[in-house]
Amino acid sequence: MLVQEVIMPSIHNNKDSVIGITQPVPFNPDIRRYCPNRDFPSYRYVPRLTPHPAKDPDGHSYRKASEDIICPVYDASAWSENIDYLYGVDLFNFAYWWEAHEAWEGGWASATGDQKLFLQGMIQISAALIKWNVKQFRGMRSLSTSGREKLQKISVENKNFMGIDISQFMKRLDLFFSLPHEGNIAVYNVLDISAKPLIFLNMKD
Repeated sequence: MLVQEVIMPSIHNNKDSVIGITQPVPFNPDIRRYCPNRDFPSYRYVPRLTPHPAKDPDGHSYRKASEDIICPVYDASAWSENIDYLYGVDLFNFAYWWEAHEAWEGGWASATGDQKLFLQGMIQISAALIKWNVKQFRGMRSLSTSGREKLQKISVENKNFMGIDISQFMKRLDLFFSLPHEGNIAVYNVLDISAKPLIFLNMKD
């Protein structure tokens, strides 16, 4: 795993809830989908709040993974044909951040060079948003900084990478992660579009 998961006891079957922690909602529920033929999971994984997708018998992906599955080799120039990559973008945009991280991790494992660095950065940004949702702001800042540093390296020689305008994406990330989140300023419905951490792909159609 690129991002070490903090193992905490699952309480989704308990009467008590995690105070102030909920499943996230999309920053823009009307944003375009890039892989519309693939359904979303039945819930968003939030540590300590919902069942672990793969480890818990109640998980939305329990026993669906197979060791026999061969992860595709990511080709940056053919990103628009890469269903797993596009699905990961959809998951990210619709606040399935843990699931997006999982969708991209297989490609990261088989990628090389800039593709590997890019996917690692995207995975760390996804993990930072998970931390944001559970109000672990120190972890959020650490992961978001690491992720943005990787994307910044990509942007030096690539204005667009795997369909993303890196400069514009970085601006949105910088604005979002610089907000005073501890004061609950970053509320979904008041965020300007320029500060929403969303991915817009440069599709030809």
